[in-house]
Amino acid sequence: MENKKALDFFKMTANKEAVNDLSCKFSPINDHTLIDANFILQYTNPDTKMLDLGSGSGLIINKLYAKIGSVVCVEPLEGFTQFIKKSKNITIFNQTIMDFNSIDIFDLITIFGTMQYFNEQEAVEIYTKYYPCLKKGGKLIVKNQFGVSEDVTIDGYSEELKTNYYAHYRHIEKEQKILEAIGYKNVEVFDIYPPECNRWDNTHFYAIVAEK
Repeated sequence: MENKKALDFFKMTANKEAVNDLSCKFSPINDHTLIDANFILQYTNPDTKMLDLGSGSGLIINKLYAKIGSVVCVEPLEGFTQFIKKSKNITIFNQTIMDFNSIDIFDLITIFGTMQYFNEQEAVEIYTKYYPCLKKGGKLIVKNQFGVSEDVTIDGYSEELKTNYYAHYRHIEKEQKILEAIGYKNVEVFDIYPPECNRWDNTHFYAIVAEK
């Protein structure tokens, strides 16, 4: 599975002695999680039951947990989840998205900055696996970089990161069609970041909101 390559990269990062809550970001200036949290809060209320897949160090969750009913965080690396706030309405599972299972039904499922680390087959498996976890009328929100006009795959040594790196930025329209084929409806795309946050011409940050 291609995700193992990305997971190995983040394991190395999470296990560093100087790890902090921004370590899951390539650069501290790349932290746009206040925008993320405010976008998510548009789809919540004080009773919202939320599942967050790929929670990292809780940069998003820590900004919104007090305004919703409860949140289940799924993040395999304890080196990151140690920074998630301790609260009665936060539950943390140190498992991969593939390994985690739940019989609970959620109002909202969020996957931010994560799906680009899965290849297309893995993405289909994930979207299919978590479809039953959404209540009817519930929302799935996926945000990361997507290919602007085609798929963009990075698989090899990164000069910027000085290590091997894997990411699959699928064409935004392809991701929409994948979700629709699984059964998600009312699939909408939002350009939630200021233009300067998008560094490359061939990829762009988008948030996809889909309904069950």
